[in-house]
Amino acid sequence: MIVKDEARSLQRCLNAVRDVVDEIIVVDTGSVDDTPEIARLHGAVVIHAEWKGDFSKVRNLSLAAATKPWILVLDADEVWVQTPQMKAELVQLLSASRDDVWGYWIQVTSLLGVSGEERVTDAVCRLFRNDSRIAFQGRIHEEIASSIMALAPQGVLHSGLEVMHYGYLEQVINAKNKGARNMQLIRSALNQEGNQPELLYALAAEWFQQAKYDEALCLLQPLLAQLMPDCGYHSDLVLKTAYAWREIGSPERALAVVEAWAPVYEDFPDLLELGAVLELDQGREDVALDWLKQAKMAASTASRYTSVSGAGTYRSLTLEGMAYERAGRWAEAEAAYMAALDVQPGGLPAWQRLLLLAAATGRPHAIAGVAARVSLPPSAWQALIAAALAAHRPEWLLRHAAALAGPLRAQPLAAGLALAQLGEDAAARAALQPWAVHAQHGPEAALALWALGHKQPGRRNARAAARQRAALPAAAHAAEAMLQREARARSSGMASSPPGDATPSGSAAPAAGVLAAAQALAGMGAWAAWLRLLQALPPRGALALLAALPPAARCGLLRAPAGVREGLLALCGTPDGAQQPRADAVPTPEHVAHALLAGTLALLAGRQNLAREWAESAQLTARQSAATGRPATTIPPGLHTLLRLTAPGAASADAYTNQCNMLLVHL
Repeated sequence: MIVKDEARSLQRCLNAVRDVVDEIIVVDTGSVDDTPEIARLHGAVVIHAEWKGDFSKVRNLSLAAATKPWILVLDADEVWVQTPQMKAELVQLLSASRDDVWGYWIQVTSLLGVSGEERVTDAVCRLFRNDSRIAFQGRIHEEIASSIMALAPQGVLHSGLEVMHYGYLEQVINAKNKGARNMQLIRSALNQEGNQPELLYALAAEWFQQAKYDEALCLLQPLLAQLMPDCGYHSDLVLKTAYAWREIGSPERALAVVEAWAPVYEDFPDLLELGAVLELDQGREDVALDWLKQAKMAASTASRYTSVSGAGTYRSLTLEGMAYERAGRWAEAEAAYMAALDVQPGGLPAWQRLLLLAAATGRPHAIAGVAARVSLPPSAWQALIAAALAAHRPEWLLRHAAALAGPLRAQPLAAGLALAQLGEDAAARAALQPWAVHAQHGPEAALALWALGHKQPGRRNARAAARQRAALPAAAHAAEAMLQREARARSSGMASSPPGDATPSGSAAPAAGVLAAAQALAGMGAWAAWLRLLQALPPRGALALLAALPPAARCGLLRAPAGVREGLLALCGTPDGAQQPRADAVPTPEHVAHALLAGTLALLAGRQNLAREWAESAQLTARQSAATGRPATTIPPGLHTLLRLTAPGAASADAYTNQCNMLLVHL
């Protein structure tokens, strides 16, 4: 091991290998905490070395001190998976190794996010023979496999051994500022050693990690043209190159990369999945399903590559459900999501897609059937409560009241929202009122009560309305002022003029308070007031609000009265009168989003010809944008669906209404 200031994690790491290893060699590069003492308490030989910005140099110092025939390399933020099966396999591997076997690939599973909700697996050579000819290479992202393969090209075999890595959790990355450290080390090495491929790849990986895909591609493309699959990181190079092309708005180039290398990496589920995603981007669901079939067949070999959790299994099944959704094959989509949840019961994407599929297509049994047989974690129940309320499906919550008892206690306002959506306004007010003075939930409860008052404004007296306005969070006063102004303008027969501060200068996005107020009105089912609020916004602000709604909230729009959706459509204007870019101006993705939203609303209103005009307008704008080479300007998947649904004869297809509904939900 090499360590520096790892007192927090070192003990956990060493405890896990206490009964596995015969000696522990730790090279400390300048700790100022208790790291050396903790290592010595575990019987380690501690070597102090000056840090000179070269990981391999320090690693090789630790190898030189090892006295046993086999070496296991760990980092302090890693934990050996401690199971009887793992120990038995280790003993079997080392006792039965042939002379031509010099090392083993170990699966390193890195936890991502806040608490490890996502995982990435990688195959790394960490177990190998103690031989002076074997040494680490590379100042950063150091590796030893190439040294072994120089001695024996087939000398490293796969194993079932696993190590858990905690160093990519958000709090660890932030605490150690790994990105800045890595950049400094890579640039220093490039200055001293020149443009070595390994260093250029390391730099590209850092740019990729920071979502700076243009910078990453400047390095990835030449490397992909130069290197061969035996370089050790070629599969990851292919995947990152294709992904980066997609992220900058060039799915065709991304797909060309995937198609070129898929025959070589036919057992790499992540690459095959990316092929499916790229086909879905182009509206080719049947081809995407072919890619996903291959990905599922390759699931067992994911550990040989740098692979994200669920590749070839529950993640591929969720993508399969999405492909079936797009094709209007509801039963098959439902089955795919159910299969994903059988593999990963806590998989939120599959649960949420299944919930919205059930809501938009009138299949409530979809959720009921899965919930009856799959044990969902409390955190997932909590997320689904919010999604069900946003989708205006309170009956789903009632159906699962027993299972939701615990999660509902963590969301005390949910009961009031559900009652309001069921039309029990008095009961909703009684449920929400006690929370209006709560330190944590008070602002949200006050906003909900304000929205509830707007649901039936004729029943509010002036004193009650004044009390509710006084209790309203300061951020939402702008929304109330806009509604009051709009009401006065309506009574006088004049058009209201939106306040100057409702939309920040130079931005189409409404202010945060107005957004919160709009969401509260929609959540309560105060649709008339919600529509008036959007009508009081500048046109671009109203459309930006609609486009920014999450899928569950767009699903909730399907429960709004038809007149409300007609009012939204009126806000969009007409394809000829809508604000389009000048001939000499650069079109933006917002223009495409505007036309796509307007076309979908026209479909829901039964105005297919108008929907077709909007679809053609969106297609023209998208092509103009693509011609400029601007990022994220390719034709979005929803536009492919809109064009298909507005084609002659499309309205006569089975489940046509459901397909229109799903288009709104997943724009």
